[in-house]
Amino acid sequence: METIQHKNVVIGALVAVVAVLSALVIVTSIAQMYALTVGLILAQLVSLSAIGYVHIKSREQQNQLFCARLTVSKS
Repeated sequence: METIQHKNVVIGALVAVVAVLSALVIVTSIAQMYALTVGLILAQLVSLSAIGYVHIKSREQQNQLFCARLTVSKS
């Protein structure tokens, strides 16, 4: 159960990173720093991909725990 809570903390941190990057994208686009804007957008995409990866791994772990409970309860 600890690892699921740990993954929730990681997802929360990554969501905070995406929010900060979104604000920076707005500021850099207003300042017409296009190269930096593109770099920040790419960083957002990487962060969102990391969120998806952690979420998928957490879901797999939950499914394994559910299957283990079913196996134990049948015995």
